Amino acid sequence: MKILILTSVVFFSFISADDHQLPLVSTTISPNTEFVIFGTRHGNRNPETFLNGIDRSWGQEGSLELTSVGKRQSYGLGLELRKFIGNLTTNNFNTSEVKYYSSSANRCQMTLQVAIARIHPPESWNDWNTQRFDDWSPIPYTISDPILRMYSVKSCKKSDEVWAPIDNDDIPELENLKNDNSQVLQYLSQETGWNMTANLGKAADLADNLIQMDFYNTSYPIWLTQPKINGYNESELKKTIMEFAEIHPRSCAYYYPCRYLMGGFWLDDIINKLNDAESSKNALKVIGYASHTEVTLSVMKLMGIEREEVTTSAGFVIEFRRRPNAAIRILNHDPNPIDTHVIYPSNLTKELSDVQESDGFIRLADFIRIVRPESYADWPKQCDAPSCALDNPNGDFSSSASFSSNLFILIASIVLANIIN
Repeated sequence: MKILILTSVVFFSFISADDHQLPLVSTTISPNTEFVIFGTRHGNRNPETFLNGIDRSWGQEGSLELTSVGKRQSYGLGLELRKFIGNLTTNNFNTSEVKYYSSSANRCQMTLQVAIARIHPPESWNDWNTQRFDDWSPIPYTISDPILRMYSVKSCKKSDEVWAPIDNDDIPELENLKNDNSQVLQYLSQETGWNMTANLGKAADLADNLIQMDFYNTSYPIWLTQPKINGYNESELKKTIMEFAEIHPRSCAYYYPCRYLMGGFWLDDIINKLNDAESSKNALKVIGYASHTEVTLSVMKLMGIEREEVTTSAGFVIEFRRRPNAAIRILNHDPNPIDTHVIYPSNLTKELSDVQESDGFIRLADFIRIVRPESYADWPKQCDAPSCALDNPNGDFSSSASFSSNLFILIASIVLANIIN
């Protein structure tokens, strides 16, 4: 296998968790833990738009699709989760023990597939083809965009509303970032042909390209290595560009209306599953989710994790125990940076930290009391969607509503005509 070497010092600062040094060794699971939930952003993926004028040997999967690096990150996540979970579940997949969820996006489904393939390497009765697939067996999962990709749910009218100020760079954080870097944005727009002064998303595309160029050892264009802009050398210009990485998804998580809509229903699902574990309504041992930047970061913030970004294949882990009291421990997980993954305690809000016990656990009742207001159960109501959207989130309800309305008018007209006659 070809080993990829990271060449950019600046890139290391981007991929680390909020610019702090990741621990080298993962936290071990508590001996009293009975149930584990994990959530992850998808692994490394291609940019939405590819930069012209570079000698590119990567990106053949297509825009926004999972890359070989993303698959390796996902495998590393599964490997570390398997070590963490230990004997909580058997290696073999069993529906009585585990359940997994993904958004409909290819990159999320593939991330989850690779991760759970490593969590559940088949053994004995589950090892079905030792010559070709000795370490792999197919594992089912549930696709739920209302939980994990609300911005793509067609019936969620509110989604466009909360995204509008972000897409238009109208929230203060985006306006300040644009104004503070107007000279750089003009220079980059001129060199790339992408209008970054009008759309910061194009600056994010450029950052995405640099991430891939670092992973795949691609030479930078001369306008980056020898910038013709006062006060900037190569290192400083790259650092500025990387400030725009995932800028709109991250801004969604910072902007409360977007954060609440994107992550609130997922948080409700997590709370319900923790309550079920406490009441023994199910015997599941592990539940996992694969989602996107804005959704994963939003739910982490809503559940009280102090975090400003989630890199590819990063996310959270929640342990639940029943003894000596019903409590949870909230952890982060991060790639470091590709094949190695690490699980470690989260930095929590003061409100959660104040009720945290010496071993890092928080009583479940306290956790739910604090974060429940950040969740919602009726997503069609929050989305201004019809209640029937529960059964078909991506149905075209506008056309059916129009048809129903016209049919009502037609029937009323016939009845009225008969009365008059």
